[in-house]
Amino acid sequence: MTFPGKAKKMDRYEGSNLYRLLTDLVKFRSVSPSREGENTIARFIFDTLSVQPYFRGHPEDVRLLPLDNDPLGRHFVFAVVKAPEPTAETVLLAGHMDVVGVQACGSLAPFAFDPEEYTERIRAADISPEVRKDLETGEWLFGRGVADMKSGLAGGMELLMRAAGDSTGLGANIAFLAVPDEENNSCGMLSAASFLARIQKEEGLRFLACVMLEPTFAAGEEATPSMYLGSIGKINPFFFCAGKETHVGEYYEGFCAAPILSHINLMLDGNPEYADSLFGRSYPPFGCMRQTDLRREYSATIMTRGFAFYSYLTATRLPGQILSVMRSISVEALDQSIRRYRKNAEAFSSLDGTKNPPGNWNPRVIDFADLSGMAADLLGSNFDLFVEESLASATKDADERDRAIALVETMVELCGLAGPLVVVGFLPPWYPHRSSLGDSEGERIAAWAARETVREAEIRFGETLQLRPFFEGVSDLSYCGFQGPPSEMDVFARNMPGWGKLYSLPTDALAELDIPVLNLGPLGRDAHKNTERIHLRYTLEVFPHLLAFLVKKIIEKSRAVN
Repeated sequence: MTFPGKAKKMDRYEGSNLYRLLTDLVKFRSVSPSREGENTIARFIFDTLSVQPYFRGHPEDVRLLPLDNDPLGRHFVFAVVKAPEPTAETVLLAGHMDVVGVQACGSLAPFAFDPEEYTERIRAADISPEVRKDLETGEWLFGRGVADMKSGLAGGMELLMRAAGDSTGLGANIAFLAVPDEENNSCGMLSAASFLARIQKEEGLRFLACVMLEPTFAAGEEATPSMYLGSIGKINPFFFCAGKETHVGEYYEGFCAAPILSHINLMLDGNPEYADSLFGRSYPPFGCMRQTDLRREYSATIMTRGFAFYSYLTATRLPGQILSVMRSISVEALDQSIRRYRKNAEAFSSLDGTKNPPGNWNPRVIDFADLSGMAADLLGSNFDLFVEESLASATKDADERDRAIALVETMVELCGLAGPLVVVGFLPPWYPHRSSLGDSEGERIAAWAARETVREAEIRFGETLQLRPFFEGVSDLSYCGFQGPPSEMDVFARNMPGWGKLYSLPTDALAELDIPVLNLGPLGRDAHKNTERIHLRYTLEVFPHLLAFLVKKIIEKSRAVN
């Protein structure tokens, strides 16, 4: 559909191959998780690369590969243009093909995957003055996935295709990776990580860096072009709380789980005391994602079981340290809850004249690893079957987190653990923090190349490109290796209900991979919102040049050092 008032920006860029590739990618409804949507865009990317001159002569260098054990049968794409002079050195460009849903777009949802039409139709929508200001400049394109992250994906594809058309002058191999499911549990990158570790050994590739192509991820005054030396970590701690059942008419004969959860939340949620930090910059602390009871039917029994889980962003902290904080918080929450219970019970006893003493309680805090060990000791060879049946006992529409908590609850019942009790552990997914802050020669080279790219942005385009420690929206860069003792991955695994059945990380592959990471993408705003958009000039003119420049500098410096 063509609109009479179509913005001049579209006319200006319609002849651009990158613009056409971007709009072609956006038109795929690759909402995650989706068998058809994510597979269709993967096939499109594979087919688009396969017809390039290099890949016609080297079809083995572009691959459409299935995800490991994926019930939806989805695929990722890996392609590499090898330098004329054989070399192991390889720069990897990476991104995800999937997007979030369009519910936020409201009545404009049917048009969200047609960015030109969506950009015109959003003029009549109720949008903020800041968004309208961008719209009226004629320099911003709106639509689902234009920023997160099909514009970056298109930029990586274009750079690879240029190399495929003329590989002369390449000082290293250029590889490209496009994965599904990043917006869900990152199953695509988890499968790709195992593949990358494998081809390091079998095909002798050495990854100089992985450049993720996510857009600038910031708001307000910080929503300016940015480059990132790494990706923030994200982990989901959980607290399963149990009390002692009783009828509401005999309230003080039992112990309610609600106060335990409440105390945990009051101490933890948004508390800056627990914010992780690096280089003087602090990141948002624990944020409660869900807090609920586990009652399945109405009764006059007090709430005796509930759970809460949190999202926590990490820059330095690893599972062992986080688990220690969780235990400490739980101990204090139990202590405060019991003291409050005793005070209330004594006061009520004085009111009704019964003089019944309050109950005596023996509170307990345990890690899920300890709970699982108790269950395994009880069940022996039947333990695995018990885990599978417990995971399956959750409701039909339950997600991975619901099923994990169902397993915790059935284990508590099996082991006969009495409340007041708190079980602590982790829920999926986990994004370990990952950065190029100078711990290795490869990281130092990546950081140097990033600084040179910042200089190039100023000299060539007059653009101030901010260099920031972490991409703060979490990304698949988390799975380019693991920065920390491998034992920390084991701490997470042992304390994640259903590990290996419900969710797992390729821990061996992450221990083997040690790829320096960077993120350079287009200038975007409002990812996941109905006003998601990209700045066209930056995306189509500035970003492609800076990406090529960055890759060149990584290669040149690596060759000079080695």
